[in-house]
Amino acid sequence: MEASPLPAAVLAAASDRRGGAMEVAATALDGLLAVAGDPLLREQAVTVLLAGQPAMAPIWHLARAARSPDPPSALAALGRRLHADAEAAVAAAAGWLLDQLADHPGTVATVSHSSLVDRVLARVGTDPRGSRGPVVGVVGADAIGPGVLLNAAGTRELVVRLPTLVVATAVKLVPAEVFGRLGGAGFETVPLEAVAAVVVGGEVLSPAEAGRRAEALSRGRP
Repeated sequence: MEASPLPAAVLAAASDRRGGAMEVAATALDGLLAVAGDPLLREQAVTVLLAGQPAMAPIWHLARAARSPDPPSALAALGRRLHADAEAAVAAAAGWLLDQLADHPGTVATVSHSSLVDRVLARVGTDPRGSRGPVVGVVGADAIGPGVLLNAAGTRELVVRLPTLVVATAVKLVPAEVFGRLGGAGFETVPLEAVAAVVVGGEVLSPAEAGRRAEALSRGRP
């Protein structure tokens, strides 16, 4: 069998079924940067990534950057934004959770795997063995649309049971026409109005404001 001409990072990101959206996006970015100067390979890489990760909003943003007039610059800028937004999101989410726990001591519940959520919980330092049990939830998001978010199955049950924070970055926001194309087995949609707040980068937003920012994104291929 002939080896694929695509970078290993592209193939790894497209087939990753364990990593969180930001981890997958970082790997995909490395792969796209490696072929940024080759239009044919770059388009093949975008096609493989979109097909392999149909539920992850960051892949749509990466694809749009890769199909921009200046792919190397657009991808590099998006990479810098990914890192900066992630750092800011962790700090903002940790502050929100600490305020909640100060008023209502207990532990934090979550679902599935998210590198951002893992970093938030490490900073907050909650002990899951605490006797009071969970009093608040925190989840990531694979995509946030104008009125709904997409995340792993189990998210809906959590947000109904506990006041829950969604921790995300700007690359998780997508307009309605893009959100409608995202999804897959193991994912579910949850109304934004059901969550307590949404962190986007360094800001703690109301669910309504997060939805408005998703809707405000310009339409665009990929």
